[in-house]
Amino acid sequence: MAGIIRILEEHSSRSSFTKEPIALVSENGSGNGSITKRPFPFCGANLPYDTPRGNAAYVTRELVSTYLITHPHLDHLSGFVINTACFTQTESPKRLAALPSTIEAIKTHIFNDIIWPNLSDEECGVGLVTYQRLPEAALEYVEVCSGLSAQAWPVSHGHCMKSHYHRGSQTYQGKDGMTTDRSPGGSRKKMCVYDSTVYFIRDDATKKEVMMWGDVEPDSISLSPRNHPAWSHAAAKFHKGLLNTIFIECSYDCNQPDEALYGHLSPPHLMDEMSSLARIVVGLRKADEIEKRGKLKRKRMSYGYHNDDPDIMARRTENPNAPPKILEESHNYHGTSPQEDEVNEIYGNSRWNKNHLQVDSKHKFDRFSPEISPRAVDPKGIDFFDTINLAIGQRTPEEMVPPGGGRDEAFDLGPSPLQGLHLVITHVKDTLLDDVNVPEDILRSLQGLEAVQQLGVTFSLSEQGGSLYF
Repeated sequence: MAGIIRILEEHSSRSSFTKEPIALVSENGSGNGSITKRPFPFCGANLPYDTPRGNAAYVTRELVSTYLITHPHLDHLSGFVINTACFTQTESPKRLAALPSTIEAIKTHIFNDIIWPNLSDEECGVGLVTYQRLPEAALEYVEVCSGLSAQAWPVSHGHCMKSHYHRGSQTYQGKDGMTTDRSPGGSRKKMCVYDSTVYFIRDDATKKEVMMWGDVEPDSISLSPRNHPAWSHAAAKFHKGLLNTIFIECSYDCNQPDEALYGHLSPPHLMDEMSSLARIVVGLRKADEIEKRGKLKRKRMSYGYHNDDPDIMARRTENPNAPPKILEESHNYHGTSPQEDEVNEIYGNSRWNKNHLQVDSKHKFDRFSPEISPRAVDPKGIDFFDTINLAIGQRTPEEMVPPGGGRDEAFDLGPSPLQGLHLVITHVKDTLLDDVNVPEDILRSLQGLEAVQQLGVTFSLSEQGGSLYF
């Protein structure tokens, strides 16, 4: 509620609520420092009270129906718990939507009549909150409130400092070769990787989406790298023009060492993740180009079959017994066509469509496996698609690296492959020192890295009381 109150305090009179004023908004992150007139965030809400506090309570009680929680750490949950004081006298319970493991943690450790009263509608609670358990990485969208649907993808938020097992977490053996041990009861213990969530939230009317990340660590140093399936899904949405805004954390500045990230991102790692997204987007565009060329060729072949091709007519005049050119081209097409050769050259032997990588049924693999991380095989820069091929046993690392150790020119990203994508930076950990502005330092670092990599991404900082339009 504090952020809502802060927004409303900028419009101090009741008349400003009802007349739908225009707010002056600075274009942070755009580089030009321009000022734009934009509507007041709660235009049309018919806020009924005279004070920001009263209207903030009204927004919380009447207008917000669902809360999507990425993981049960207190900095992501405490605001929801404290604000349950506003959940009384509502027509229906507030919905808390999350992965099943997150809801289980909240039930066990928060709404347990010890840390906080059981306000849920389960296990004899008072019924102010109802739980919605979201399926993990299901391709269909689940309605979370009227007009909005969501997908939930599990990602990794670092690992615990000791070997044990968390219910609901996805654990893998560490890169350092740490072996599992056994407790006296016979249960296996592993280095525990803590689960977080990234949400795709869709406006059902327009099909437009935003992508919202909880706390997340980079795939390159994760014991359980799981960002790449979410990036692959985001790339397909961006490629179709359905996704142009991503909320993602960048907790630390460039000075934070990898061993002290504690499951978070810094500017170099965030830009590394953006490069992974850009490679997938470029792959989608190349696949589209190949498909279009194939359609044009099939169209020309169809014309030849109807004797519209002058070359065919000339050959028939010279030698009436000669096989039509269409049969020769059909043999090329239905055998190993130039289009298929080009696909294989770019993507290896994997079958590709515009949305997903597909492989023959005999090559089954877990898409959450660390073996198919963009950098889990070789940090020298083997691509996502090459790593897929390695995971299903089609090529060795030596075969994937071109002669001389350079990168295949087919994966040249070109200028601004992510042009039009807006990243909103969240979860900055401020040092609270007088002479340090960590959020601005992180923003400048990201803009500097973008100037070098030229991916086409724009950045802005999320700030309490701020408003974003996309």
